[in-house]
Amino acid sequence: MINGKKENLICTKARTLNTLKPILKKSKIEDLFYFNFANWKNNLEKILDNIQDSFGKRLIVIRSSSINEDTETKSNAGQFESILNINPLNRKSIKEAVNKVFESYKNQKQENSFNQVLIQVQTRNILVSGVVFTRSLNHNSPYYVINYDDATGLSDSVTSGSITKTIKILKPRWKKNTPNKFKRLLFAIREIEKKFPNKGLDIEFAINKKEEVIIFQVRPITVKEPSKDIEILKRIQELQKKYFLLTKNNSRVNGERKIFADMPDWNPAEILGDNPGYLDYSLYDYIITKDPWHKARISQGYDAGKPSRLVYLFGNKPYVDAGVSFSSFIPLGLSKNLRDKLILFYLEKLRKNPHLQDKVEFEILYTCYDLTFNEISKELLEEGFSSSEVNELKKALINLTNNLVLDSKHSIKKDMNSLEEMKENRLKKKIKKTKDPTRDLLILSKDLLDGCKNHGTVQFSRLARLAFIGKIILKSLLNKKVINKDLYDSFMESITTVSTEFERDFRLLKKRAISKEKFIKKYYHLRPGTYDITSKRYESNIKLLKTSGQEEIKKEQNKKFKLPKEIEKDIDTPLKNEGLNFSARDLFKFIKDSLEAREKSKFEFTKNLSDAIELIAITGQELGFTREELSFLGVEELFFDFEDNKQLINFWQKTIANRRKLKAINNKLELPPIIDKAKSFEVIRYYSPKPNYITQKKVISKLIVLDKEIPDVSQIENKIVLLENGDPGYDWIFTRNPAGLITKYGGVASHMSIRCAEFGLPAAIGCGILFDLIKDKEKVILDCNLKKITPLVIK
Repeated sequence: MINGKKENLICTKARTLNTLKPILKKSKIEDLFYFNFANWKNNLEKILDNIQDSFGKRLIVIRSSSINEDTETKSNAGQFESILNINPLNRKSIKEAVNKVFESYKNQKQENSFNQVLIQVQTRNILVSGVVFTRSLNHNSPYYVINYDDATGLSDSVTSGSITKTIKILKPRWKKNTPNKFKRLLFAIREIEKKFPNKGLDIEFAINKKEEVIIFQVRPITVKEPSKDIEILKRIQELQKKYFLLTKNNSRVNGERKIFADMPDWNPAEILGDNPGYLDYSLYDYIITKDPWHKARISQGYDAGKPSRLVYLFGNKPYVDAGVSFSSFIPLGLSKNLRDKLILFYLEKLRKNPHLQDKVEFEILYTCYDLTFNEISKELLEEGFSSSEVNELKKALINLTNNLVLDSKHSIKKDMNSLEEMKENRLKKKIKKTKDPTRDLLILSKDLLDGCKNHGTVQFSRLARLAFIGKIILKSLLNKKVINKDLYDSFMESITTVSTEFERDFRLLKKRAISKEKFIKKYYHLRPGTYDITSKRYESNIKLLKTSGQEEIKKEQNKKFKLPKEIEKDIDTPLKNEGLNFSARDLFKFIKDSLEAREKSKFEFTKNLSDAIELIAITGQELGFTREELSFLGVEELFFDFEDNKQLINFWQKTIANRRKLKAINNKLELPPIIDKAKSFEVIRYYSPKPNYITQKKVISKLIVLDKEIPDVSQIENKIVLLENGDPGYDWIFTRNPAGLITKYGGVASHMSIRCAEFGLPAAIGCGILFDLIKDKEKVILDCNLKKITPLVIK
């Protein structure tokens, strides 16, 4: 109600702002003037006079205000032109700018005589600019979502794509939790919300040096799905209680404050995504993160303490217990006091540098000895460690590194033999035909998973650790400038993994040099989403392998790599001086062997996993359950001791119904990348991302987003692929000649980092919140040399 009259405030951008301008007290709207195309065409000179009279010498911005922009049903945000820094006394500049805005309507096929152009005073001295959503866009949940830029001082950072920061604040707790820099903003937003009852809003704003809140735009957001806010608040309180209970559990170090993060160590966000099915998480936990990971670490000379679960679910999202992870990287032989000091130091460093969570082995932890230790370890001295403690750590790391590298020929062979044993056992297993086929199917599935644990994932864990150590030492050679980036890239491209074989075999398949049956026999078990029962594996997902046989694959055979003699000597000397008892030649062989064995072992153990998942699906089908329904079950429900099928069906049905209801609520939660206090569930902070850039190349291309609904694979060619999380099931991407790859999750030595280095494909791995900010863009510049992603708007 305005002045006792009911008025629809949502109209064009210009009319909405004009209506709000006199009634807002906690924010301001810059002076404005607007007109439509018919006015402009018929009264051009008069309009120019009015602009000059209205704005004098103040710089103006000429903005779009289409009748199809910022309406109840559509936004078209950023589709039309806005021109800054126009002198209102320069009639020629005004005419050119206004015509450019009207032309942008025509270019987007939105011509209409009632389309408007909005003229406003240009806001100056901007400290923060951005956009506030009064409900989360995904599920209409009760959060204020603030996307902002506090670095550039630009007023158009929303549409220009320069925003890189986001904070989400639970609405029922906004007064208590809002950071000081945003308190005035949210008081202003609350005032605007009252003018639009029962509507979600998208509000573009700026805050100037006087701390005034300036409103540039108010538009509705259309979210069809209703939200029960009270359920969401109750669920958050339950998660906070869970956090408190886990924090109270005995930790290895007194005074340790629990930190849960979604990307360090085993990086569940990369492997499972941040909203996996419950079965995905449960399988991952059973074969890796419950205890196999710990057995592997103990066996390699780390003082990993007592067995502990590594990954926990909060809502639907899996998190690594950082304290458990970090304590497992302490080399054997350290004093208890030094061990405890290191763990607390690591946790505090992560807390201060959350953007390093996908790089903990490289930039937070000391997990092996490398050539930068003497320089980097100065941070320990600055944090109160004594020289003798640093030397104690140094000796332990040198001893551990020598043992692992020098024994690698034997240990890699031993672990690969164990994987071969797992393979032989799998091939021997057959589905028995008895009077109780359901039980037999489930027993066989569990046998495959247990074989995976005992002969697959422990071995894979060890091989992965060796690969990380090799990559850390190699990176230190680069950082010390013993080798250059060209040599580093050349060596990484020489690595020959299963992905290389897959690409080669796919080329042969295209040429009909091998049959589809032979190809499928080798790669049948792979699926996009290794742990996802709802994802088809290759043998049932033929569209991923569809080919006309006419396309050319650009990828050449892997380059041969030979370490130059002079470089070899440059590496041998510092290795020897630092007490490392292996040569440059030994080191490069170790890196190559461990990386290749790691990828081969992953390929092999996932066959057991994949077959076990299919047996679970077959069992479910026999009992009347879909794959989607089975995704709500966990290992405990699948393999519990049941009397008959009727009891099993009833138990599964109840479990599925309960988990489905809980997942529906969890889906509405906004969860942070790092949880280090109970308030983390109420104020969701996103750190500025630091992606891992692969190669030194630059590419400009359109984007294509891959999710569970994979598009026509032919559309991938020459496009930059956006993928939330990548695993071996997505290796088919490299057969389709993408221009580049951008992922939300992934680390320096992650699966996709190794793959992209191997193929020389420009990539940004582990972009975090930046991924969400660019995924709706049409085109980007991916510059790996400058370590930068720049969105482009196609007009």
